[in-house]
Amino acid sequence: METIAAAPPMAGSVHIEVEVAQDTDEEAWNSRVGQHPFGRFDDTTLRHEAVRRCYPDIRRYYLTASVDGRAVGWLGFCETYLGHDLLTWMPAWRPLAGLCRRGLRTFDHFTAPLVLEEDLEEPVARALLEAVDGLARQRRIYQLTHFRYPSPGAAAVLPESFFAERGFRRKPHGTYLIDLSLDLDQLWSKLKPEARTSVRKAGKQGIRVRLGTSEGDFARYYEVFRENRVRDQHRRMIRPLYSEESITDHVRFFAAQGVLELFCAEREGRVGSCTLLKHYNGIVSFNSHARCDEWHRANLHDGDLLVWEMIRWAKARGHQYFDMTGFDVVPANDRQRGIQRFKAKWGGERVYYCYYSKTYGSARERMIKLARSVIR
Repeated sequence: METIAAAPPMAGSVHIEVEVAQDTDEEAWNSRVGQHPFGRFDDTTLRHEAVRRCYPDIRRYYLTASVDGRAVGWLGFCETYLGHDLLTWMPAWRPLAGLCRRGLRTFDHFTAPLVLEEDLEEPVARALLEAVDGLARQRRIYQLTHFRYPSPGAAAVLPESFFAERGFRRKPHGTYLIDLSLDLDQLWSKLKPEARTSVRKAGKQGIRVRLGTSEGDFARYYEVFRENRVRDQHRRMIRPLYSEESITDHVRFFAAQGVLELFCAEREGRVGSCTLLKHYNGIVSFNSHARCDEWHRANLHDGDLLVWEMIRWAKARGHQYFDMTGFDVVPANDRQRGIQRFKAKWGGERVYYCYYSKTYGSARERMIKLARSVIR
């Protein structure tokens, strides 16, 4: 492990040293994630591997906090740059890549602070965040973004004042955690009536759900994904259109690692919508749902049946929680309100967390605001 920096911040009466490295023992790291009650795929090195496979030029950081030479806390993240996804996958924007890489570097893709000793959780989390802040200034980072805290389901030990005093912006977020220790009948009864009705309607529409395991399934997922992204772009949603090679490689690789499942909804033998499900340490979450244009126009209930079948699958395999994967607490538009309504109807416990961000340099911030206003 190459150490590139060391910081010895004081946190209360505990002297904590933080070592910053660009590599880690991945097996040991992921084992620690498995010891945290709410550690999940997003906290593993596998998540950073997913980012690296899409953007090979990222830089990864792994922080280790120690007390008296004993490692007690960990935090991982990536260094990338603003607009990395758009500049990589949207050819018209690529001439801006050099400028953004030099002047708009960001820290992103954070794990949760992993602290396994409860009495040290607050001082160690403080020390880790202070070390990130110091490294951002050292690296002349433009923005620190998407720092999720606390881990969904866990209690926050750092007060809001800690972030406010250091210039962080706060975006409230929430999710619904479904307790899979309940039996299947209890899970079904906790669904809101509209969810049960939609699941039944999907069956009457001739939709069934199965796991996608073949190369043909992976290729069909990309076709559906592409149609969905193009449809989003026509609605003026700025979303990158990844290559078929990138998407199918992602699904193939992480399925082989045993942490990803592809769920396919089909009708009359033809797959029309798909969802990726990731699982680690007993916590299951889903993302990257995609629906073909034909099914979108037909207003089918495939999404509801997919969610119910994923819950059934997670329950059958002994997982602890099904995470509905987030919503905006204060929705800004009808789309966000619709997402919140959809995720509320599955019987989960509503839990809250925040995404924190911080910008270093007011001049660059003004420039970005101007550029965004022009794009819109």
